[in-house]
Amino acid sequence: MAAEVKKFLEEKPDLNQIFLEWKSPSHPYKKRSKLFYQTVAAFTFLLIVIVFFLHEFLLIGVILSVVFVVYAIYSVPPIEIKHKITPLGLDNAGRLFHWQELSAFWFEEKWGKIILVVQTHLPFLSQVRAVIDQSSRNRIKQILGKYLLFVETPPKSVIDRLSDWITNNLPLETTR
Repeated sequence: MAAEVKKFLEEKPDLNQIFLEWKSPSHPYKKRSKLFYQTVAAFTFLLIVIVFFLHEFLLIGVILSVVFVVYAIYSVPPIEIKHKITPLGLDNAGRLFHWQELSAFWFEEKWGKIILVVQTHLPFLSQVRAVIDQSSRNRIKQILGKYLLFVETPPKSVIDRLSDWITNNLPLETTR
């Protein structure tokens, strides 16, 4: 009986094992210049004037709300958070995403930072993102590849394509 229990315990994975652990900023961050905020303010003023003459006063509140969110997102620097890959799933800043909740993963680059993007089956959190460094990219791909599908070119929604078009065609600051 003791031999059977020992064999059973040897075959089961250690659920407390950590395959990979790293700390990174909570999101990629680029310090914005004064010109960026001035351009956003100019676009906002122009939109508000147009909407004012159309007598859509509620829309003015929506525009101001969106501008406040943009300001808050771009002006707050990231905090450092911890990520872990375990036999149970991906632990992102203390929230464990079980393998059953995840479907695929890929890598993106933004402002010189590499981002691990993991697609989920969850209705309100469709993606989990983590900033990684170049040296751990292959190791992460090797570990996650055993549990999830690796996607070379990620699917882009209409919102993603629209966001890319706006970013490429309406630069809010000059690059030097």
